[in-house]
Amino acid sequence: MAKQNTTSHGSDRASGSGAADDVSLRLVDAGLGLAAESGWRRLTMAAIAERAGVPLHEALRVHGSRNEVLRAMGHAVDAAMLEEALTFTDQDGPRDRLFDMLMRRYDALSRWRPGLAAIIRDLPTDPVTFLVSMQGVYHSMGLALEAASLPADGFGGLATRKGLAAVYLATMRVWVDDDSEDLAPTMAALDKNLDRAQSVMKTLCKAMPCRPGRRRKTGGTDHKAGPEDTAGSDTMATTSPADADSNGAAPA
Repeated sequence: MAKQNTTSHGSDRASGSGAADDVSLRLVDAGLGLAAESGWRRLTMAAIAERAGVPLHEALRVHGSRNEVLRAMGHAVDAAMLEEALTFTDQDGPRDRLFDMLMRRYDALSRWRPGLAAIIRDLPTDPVTFLVSMQGVYHSMGLALEAASLPADGFGGLATRKGLAAVYLATMRVWVDDDSEDLAPTMAALDKNLDRAQSVMKTLCKAMPCRPGRRRKTGGTDHKAGPEDTAGSDTMATTSPADADSNGAAPA
């Protein structure tokens, strides 16, 4: 009997989690839809819940504020980005992995593009959302670095994370106006921004010693990472996010 009760409770928990995920996505869709129509800064959870067709008390139980709705969107896009990492092989270098994951991220964000554009416009007058957005971006870039087998923690990792965030935000300026089916302009911008970051690092390495590449396994054997392998880490560390932040940060 105890075993049957445990199974039942586990099934109930799984069902409850699925229902909460469904409500969360409905709130995200509603919130971003309303942002596109009337802006983000004055948007309330009551309005989001009404648009989503969710009782306010239930909506608040899932997401206590509009910025929590924004975080939920970021988590959904993180999941899509990390699914891309499942397709990587040992032959995929860090730069290629970062490129593919960031493009998957932009692709996943496309359904909310009008709302995101409105949020970005409101950021200069909404410092709380700005901070929430940047925290989310830095967290997501850390996930991307880890999935690309690059360090995301420690002094060097944090600098790398900020640099990748700068690349991501700079590319988002192109993405937000890119209505092409294949996102070709966004791909070109991302490729250019990654190359620019790599070029900056190579220039600095000529003027000062650069740390040696780390060792990682490829095809079952250890080898020392060369310039291509370390590009995703070292090149990003020299790129400040300040330029991207000052002209509009991405909320996811």
